[in-house]
Amino acid sequence: MNKNLNLDNKVIQKNFEDNFSKLLPIFYEMQSSFLSGIYKRYGDLEGGQIVIYFARDLHLRLMRKREEDLSFDLSLEKFWFNHQNTTQDKHKIIAVSKYTGLPKETTRRKILHLTKDKHLKKSPRNRIFWEPASQYKDTYMTIIKEQITSLSKFLFEQSKSLGLNNQFSKIYKEIEKNYCFYWYHYLNAQLAYMKYWQMKTKDLEILLIGLQSVIQSLNYSKKKADLNNNEIKYPDISATSVSEVTGIPRATCIRKLDWLCKSKFIKKDLSNKRYRLSYEKISESNLNHPLTNVNATVQIFTDFSLIIYKALNR
Repeated sequence: MNKNLNLDNKVIQKNFEDNFSKLLPIFYEMQSSFLSGIYKRYGDLEGGQIVIYFARDLHLRLMRKREEDLSFDLSLEKFWFNHQNTTQDKHKIIAVSKYTGLPKETTRRKILHLTKDKHLKKSPRNRIFWEPASQYKDTYMTIIKEQITSLSKFLFEQSKSLGLNNQFSKIYKEIEKNYCFYWYHYLNAQLAYMKYWQMKTKDLEILLIGLQSVIQSLNYSKKKADLNNNEIKYPDISATSVSEVTGIPRATCIRKLDWLCKSKFIKKDLSNKRYRLSYEKISESNLNHPLTNVNATVQIFTDFSLIIYKALNR
């Protein structure tokens, strides 16, 4: 019997908990790459969150065409062609605000800015939809392929721990082939993830900056564990390195890092002005700090993983 048939939410969630130390670094690197890419493209994470909302809706519209025509091509290769030949739904600002967790006035202001920068488009009848300018379309494929690679790496590692025979190349090619199906569900999970942290911190930049400390420390812990070295002193990071990775201005990084110090998530070495995690040891309990909360993250992505593995092993 295909092991995939025995999968359910509880199995995937328990697997993540049992393989915590192996899966979490890869997952956080995927999230850091995704969020950093958004920031660099749109100039802030809240604006990016709104674009993702509109993009997710477009993928859903394209998926619905498969209901009318089983041969309809959902591939990445055909994406822009399909995009140009699809009418997008009309959305009210209040609906976007509610789904993203952003205040209504913030949502309205961000949409105006995104329209001005030609990430979104406004029709003569005031309908807002996702129609990026040609200069953004030119780089879209490169960005998406990087994200597919990052997602495929995580799914490959998780597949191994679940005992599924899903090779990296198989996962990558399958996502490219049925791109709109997988990307709709991926963006849905990302929107839920971003909304959770938006409601929790009111500042998604805090999440992205905090992830940099966690990623570096998790990778360092794994390296030490592989060497059977129990003496772990987590490496520190500078505001400059965080800025380079995330695209967030250095001055902003310093301000947010100091906020994380006040929350006792990280601590600052006053002699060299570098930062490291406050914890002596990374565990599931201290990563359930309000700024990382592994349990909430696992719950959000468990549904996504189940959908993906059922599709991959159909």
